[in-house]
Amino acid sequence: MRRDPTPGFSMLLFGVSLACYSPSLKSVQDQAYTAAVVVEGKVQALPPPPGSGNGTREPPASAGGVLVKVLDLWPRNSGGLQREQLISVGSAGSPAPCFKVKRNHRYIFFLEPTEQPLVFRTSFAPLDTSGKNLKKDVGRILCADC
Repeated sequence: MRRDPTPGFSMLLFGVSLACYSPSLKSVQDQAYTAAVVVEGKVQALPPPPGSGNGTREPPASAGGVLVKVLDLWPRNSGGLQREQLISVGSAGSPAPCFKVKRNHRYIFFLEPTEQPLVFRTSFAPLDTSGKNLKKDVGRILCADC
């Protein structure tokens, strides 16, 4: 007698976000072209751990997301942002990000806008820029006339 596959398993695969996985270096170009907004940012604040406090200390825009200060951006994928702006970044479909970042570290963020201003969700996991030529690589990809 044949058994049908478990319906929960297929739904689990359907709900997986690429924002939760680190990309391969070969796909950085694809990610830069795919994301609506690409910025280099410095993590200013991390979301509180689940179940801690009442959440009233954080501004509404950053609730559940990572607070990021925009350090650099590229005209092709700036999304109307400017340097020194603070934005909130979270994972697609999740109130809390599933990627790991450290406070006061720089990352390249591949983002999609949300309905709220200065609130973005990740298209792909952010890439740590420390000790790599990653920023130059992304700049070459996104900056045709710069």
